[in-house]
Amino acid sequence: MIKWNNCSYAYGVLEVIREFTLEAGGEGTTVLLGPSGCGKTTLLHLAAGLLDPLSGTVQRGSERLSYLFQEPRLLPWKSVRENIAFALDESMEADEKEQRCNRLISWVGLEGFEEYRPSQLSGGMEQRCAIARAFAPQAPLLLMDEPFKGLDLKLKMPLITLLNSLLAERKTAAVLVTHDVREAILMGDRILFLDGPPLALKADLEGLDPEERDTSSRAFYDLEKRLYSLILEE
Repeated sequence: MIKWNNCSYAYGVLEVIREFTLEAGGEGTTVLLGPSGCGKTTLLHLAAGLLDPLSGTVQRGSERLSYLFQEPRLLPWKSVRENIAFALDESMEADEKEQRCNRLISWVGLEGFEEYRPSQLSGGMEQRCAIARAFAPQAPLLLMDEPFKGLDLKLKMPLITLLNSLLAERKTAAVLVTHDVREAILMGDRILFLDGPPLALKADLEGLDPEERDTSSRAFYDLEKRLYSLILEE
């Protein structure tokens, strides 16, 4: 659980967040949806402790969290296995580390690529490795900042399916930042529509049940229409 209490943040004279209060990340996946530049990523950085609010406070239900960035951010001199192991506690026994890495590599479909370095992987494979690394510490909360940005639909859809599966299996709460309406619907148990700057909450919507997250379903169409109407409002 993350609570932003009367938080403010600015980049120079640009006030991105002003006395903003919100609670998110309790159960399932909470999506922060809104146009580029409205302050979504800044809000996530405050949640992660990458930035400190100029005023107000951020409360975290647990100090343990993982962060999935827009880019894979893999260490180029390390293999797939070594990149995943890098996120594990140094005190963990070697056998346990190996077993954890093997399970994660299997879950993300990178068997046979354990010793490959990032330069030898495709973009989709790099992001799969980044996903495995994010789940390695088994943190109760995962923060995701547009993790599918720059990926085409053919690469994006399997990754969305993979993430939804891992989040459900591991019972991990998540907060996803995106400006893509379909991503929001496909992953969101709760969808918060934001605008700004300064950041403002325009709508707090319930997401679809997993079985309704079919792009051809009526429920998907209705929610998509509702979100686009919010985007197009003046």
